[in-house]
Amino acid sequence: MRHLFWFLFTLPILTWAIEPTSREPDTRWTYKSVDGKDFQMDVFLPAGYQDAEVSYPVMVIFHGGSWTGGETNWHWPDGNLWAKRGMIAVSVDYRLRHRDQVKVPLECVKDAKSAIRYLRANAKELKIDPNRVVAMGDSAGGQLAAATATLIAPQTNDDCFDLSISCVPQAVILTCPWFKTAPDMSPPKHLRTGLPPFITFAGGSDTAIPLAEMEEFHQALKAKSIPSELYIGNDGKHGFCNGRNPYNAFFYWSISLADQFLVKHGILEGVSNMTFPKEVKQLTENDFQVYQ
Repeated sequence: MRHLFWFLFTLPILTWAIEPTSREPDTRWTYKSVDGKDFQMDVFLPAGYQDAEVSYPVMVIFHGGSWTGGETNWHWPDGNLWAKRGMIAVSVDYRLRHRDQVKVPLECVKDAKSAIRYLRANAKELKIDPNRVVAMGDSAGGQLAAATATLIAPQTNDDCFDLSISCVPQAVILTCPWFKTAPDMSPPKHLRTGLPPFITFAGGSDTAIPLAEMEEFHQALKAKSIPSELYIGNDGKHGFCNGRNPYNAFFYWSISLADQFLVKHGILEGVSNMTFPKEVKQLTENDFQVYQ
């Protein structure tokens, strides 16, 4: 009984042994309205944003959930860290299958493209650099992030914004991307030269997405002369890079590598200010594989 009391007494201390990676958004921006319903993005702003007379790179994040569920707050930890890095970070709410009674992922792709067009259309007011836009997505959100760069069929756009405003980001970050859709909605089926660089994180123990599919995607990008980096977390399962668990070493690992990737491609400058909390296990070369 004494041991049980000690465990229960210390549990809150263990839970908050490290600083939480998440915080409430600084604001929310409405990027479109459909049938009278506003769709918003949770916004994380860098320090000094209000008084700054500069433009910032923007990280546009799409959550997973099979285009059926999921919440923008799943990526508040990401948004917090990217804002600390000097980016505007937004986590986008988009239409879902049952909640909004829509065909997916088509309507979700339309929303993802609208989100980027909104940011570029209002770049001056929002202090966004339209030439430093990054699309990031996990699982089904990975399909959306990749779709903004790859899918060009007219039916994947809506008329919320002038279609001359590009929805193609300058870089794409994917974690466990879910590409199991009809061919017209599957980004790997629509690769072409001139696409932005991709960095992909996949789980070696992800039973939902065979590792061979991610290797094939990486090789297909390279074959089109599209810069691509693929990182495999050997024991990673589906969603293994999520930051809702502040002790998840793969979260910090993926953010650090994505930061280096963005520096390499001119989106960010300087050195990452993200460090592994001392309470989080340090990964070794035995924990992951690298394909470049």
